[in-house]
Amino acid sequence: MKVKPREELERRLNLARNGGGILFCGAGYSADSLSFAPDEKLGTGAQLLDIFNQELHQDPPYGSLQNAADALQEKIGESGLMDLLKDKFTVSNVTTDMTRLLRYPWQAIYTTNYDDALETGAKHEKVRIESFNNDDEIPHEGIRNIPIIHLHGYVQKWNRDNFRSSCVLGAESYLKLTHARKWLSRFRRDVDQAQLVVFVGFNAGDFHLNRAINDLTGLKAKAFFINRPTAESDPDVIADQKRLGSPLCIGRGELVKSIERLLAQDAPKEPRLASFEKYLPPNPAVTVPSQKQIEDLFLFGRAELSQLARDISNDVSDYHIQRSVVQEALDAIENGARIVHFNGAACDGKTLITEDLAYRLSGVRPVYRQVQSYENLLDEIAKILNFAPNAALIMENCFDLSPEWLMSIARQFERQEGVLILTSRSVAFDASPGSFNSLYDLDSFRDFSVGSLSGSEMRNLRDLADQVAGWRDFRELSQDDKIRFIRNKCQASLPNFLLELFKSEYVAQRYREEFNKLALDEGERKAVIAALYVINIGKNVSLNFLSNVMNEDYGEVIRTINARAAGKGGFCLIRQVGGSIETVPSIGARNILQNLFKDIEIVETVVFMLRNLAEMVRYSSQHRMFEQLMRFSFLSNVGVDNDVINDFFENSKQVPQIRERPLFWLQWHMAKCAAKQFGDAKKFLDQGRTAAEGLERRTGRPYDYRQFDDRHAKLLMMRVEEDPRTAASELLKVFREAIQLTGKILHQNDPQHYPFETLGEIVRVYGLVRDSLGGGQPVLDGDLKKLVEYARRRIGVLVSPYQRERAQRVLDGINF
Repeated sequence: MKVKPREELERRLNLARNGGGILFCGAGYSADSLSFAPDEKLGTGAQLLDIFNQELHQDPPYGSLQNAADALQEKIGESGLMDLLKDKFTVSNVTTDMTRLLRYPWQAIYTTNYDDALETGAKHEKVRIESFNNDDEIPHEGIRNIPIIHLHGYVQKWNRDNFRSSCVLGAESYLKLTHARKWLSRFRRDVDQAQLVVFVGFNAGDFHLNRAINDLTGLKAKAFFINRPTAESDPDVIADQKRLGSPLCIGRGELVKSIERLLAQDAPKEPRLASFEKYLPPNPAVTVPSQKQIEDLFLFGRAELSQLARDISNDVSDYHIQRSVVQEALDAIENGARIVHFNGAACDGKTLITEDLAYRLSGVRPVYRQVQSYENLLDEIAKILNFAPNAALIMENCFDLSPEWLMSIARQFERQEGVLILTSRSVAFDASPGSFNSLYDLDSFRDFSVGSLSGSEMRNLRDLADQVAGWRDFRELSQDDKIRFIRNKCQASLPNFLLELFKSEYVAQRYREEFNKLALDEGERKAVIAALYVINIGKNVSLNFLSNVMNEDYGEVIRTINARAAGKGGFCLIRQVGGSIETVPSIGARNILQNLFKDIEIVETVVFMLRNLAEMVRYSSQHRMFEQLMRFSFLSNVGVDNDVINDFFENSKQVPQIRERPLFWLQWHMAKCAAKQFGDAKKFLDQGRTAAEGLERRTGRPYDYRQFDDRHAKLLMMRVEEDPRTAASELLKVFREAIQLTGKILHQNDPQHYPFETLGEIVRVYGLVRDSLGGGQPVLDGDLKKLVEYARRRIGVLVSPYQRERAQRVLDGINF
């Protein structure tokens, strides 16, 4: 049953008493105090235009605010214009409901008004506030009092020096103000994290602000527009507001009554949530899952939570595979584990595992799932644990966090009542050995690999896959043959099975049918590409992240697409669920990108996201995505042509924040290696070293050059394999350099697995040219034998089981 807007407003007002309430005051808020008529068209621009025309005695009046401002400034000068506005927008009296509105513990107040009505009201109520003009610097430290931010400028802070740079005369001048844009970024961030955003007196004349901040992304579910009771008569105002949130024609007085009624009650004890949301266990389904529900889970990643709950409640796998690792984790928690980590490949079911754990744990402890990574993440976790010491927190893709943050979080659970559940993809796990090693040292840490399917899990997969029509490509298989197919062809791996399934013509056709439901325009195609590409990288897709990085209201894009597809069963490729975007599984996303979009479309979209991220002040998770979007391997995975990949790097390097990063040049080097353009590969590797040296100078911190050394050794071997007829003396020099570089890495702390893999390549390529080395052969035989023997001893220092397994696999293949 849909909640009424007034009831939802009061619910959110109550929640935000612990933080997260934003008040936005438009021109209508202070109209009474300024003796302006209560007109729905009232707005900063409308007020100014009337004032300017009156001062100019203009007949007929100007219709353009900028033209009127220019004419008046020519008449009375810039100083005269400032004095006029200061006189017109300084108030002496405010109404009772204006002051009582400020009794609520707002986290921040934003306004497009020049006047000091808010400050006057706060003084009457003895509310501690701190006013900011739009050219003030944003404080790096927290603001102790309630901040009032004047986005269009503030009369009490204008002077001869800052008036021109501060006074906003309309939408055009607004976008030219550097400081104002900084405050807009803060406003966007506050909206992202808010429980509630209340607009008072935000009339049609203020809607240019909406365009300036990209449709106030993520706002719709928590935004409420308080209009005068008579405002219902203006359909345009209500329509504008409905696009952004819920309009309520109740007047300030009714809002104040709701606030005072809530403030008379005890405040909710549960902390304000921004990075997390509370998990609410679904009611188990009462019927068996349909064939369509099972197929939607496999092909489109659309999970019916009630069916997951039914499987768990009845101890069956009618809808999904119940993995034995879930019970192993529960047993570990029962025996004292407090930090539980699941690592595995893409599409191996880690998210479903956390859903199963959340459902099972929710009966004995509150469960919270991470949805964002804001800068106050650590503080929010501490507040959750203070409120509920035995809470279970679920954080997927944990290595997106910095090692320092991850360890600070984990220490809050070490030997305590709460439980921290972490997941990571093997590739991220592989790239973050330092973080893992630190976790491994904690007594309460347990690591679980989501690996091969057990016998019963393979049987469950077989039975579920019988419901997926993709099996029709293997119809000749008996039930026993299907088990052998999963065990042998797919190596008892769920991701490998899905790779085979998604190769089927049936699945390809299902994706084409879904894609062809609508003729997507250019912007919609870009929106679909962005979501699928992020999923291909292996990240959960946040609505706010995509809205910010795509510079548009992503939720509105999805709503528009689904409205057009309403009569065709909806659009299953992307969909909004709460604050997240869901798409097909990452393997399916890769197939769709490969087969249904042009290479140039993909590259242009990724470059667009990278450029926008480069200009943002990035949270840790956003910075991680910034780096992931640079990676050559993800473009290669979706089948982008080498020439188009080169265009990607050429376009990206135009952005200083990108080309200054050593990672960027390493990725371009790898792309050139894959294209066997080894001259360019060496040039970009050297450019990466130069970028790393620049980073050292700028930060004063030493850079770890091991990856450059490793890539150099690999490049040397690629060149030898490409041209094995190189002179013996040159080959001897090349191999000795490669051996020296790899030995250097193996001798350093925390060598990881990749120098072992490079050693395997050196041994393999050496075997191709060994007989042509002449007198240098015994020397290299001795050097390689020593290095292999050292590597066999050195493998014991690898803490991560995953890395140790990869290194051991290489050494087992070396017969030297």
